[in-house]
Amino acid sequence: MDDSRAQKRGGQIGPLGHYWFLTFEYSSELHNLVKECQEAIDVRYFYPVPPDGLHLTLDRIMYAGQSTPAELDVIATAARSACTDLAPFTVTIDQLKNLRGAMGFEVGPVQRVHALRNRLRAATLSVFPEAPVKRSSSNPHVTVAYPVGDRLSDRAVSAAETINATLRSVDVTVTEAVLVALERHQHRYSWTVVDRVPLVG
Repeated sequence: MDDSRAQKRGGQIGPLGHYWFLTFEYSSELHNLVKECQEAIDVRYFYPVPPDGLHLTLDRIMYAGQSTPAELDVIATAARSACTDLAPFTVTIDQLKNLRGAMGFEVGPVQRVHALRNRLRAATLSVFPEAPVKRSSSNPHVTVAYPVGDRLSDRAVSAAETINATLRSVDVTVTEAVLVALERHQHRYSWTVVDRVPLVG
């Protein structure tokens, strides 16, 4: 690496807790788009996210060790009840952006994603009022590459601008929210599906 400003990224490694996700394991068009983008990303500075690692974080439910399987089942049941009238909807994935050094797609319409998040959050808080839900103001996004170190935001911005010049958009249909047990590794995340909340309204 020829960038002396790049420093090893910190952060907790291991189980992080339980979260609400959108996952994209069956979204072949998105996988193809991600592959095209990753082929233009310098792997000396960014670690590509594999297809089975693509996700959109909707909300945090609990930190690791704060909940039991029975409690998670109650939360999932409350979420299914809260989302009974929500129908599947389409999101558009386009435009890479810098995400504090990482690179990810913007996802819209933001209002539809936030509407689902708000239903899930309300369900979580109805069961556990003190649940440590996320209070982030960031817009929905799908990360496609994580930086190898800190201080790589300028490289992320430059790479995103180049890729965006020829980037096409992809539509993905959201049919469910997924409750996952999330784990962080050095340059990627993995998860185990705990429950699913279908959108059938």
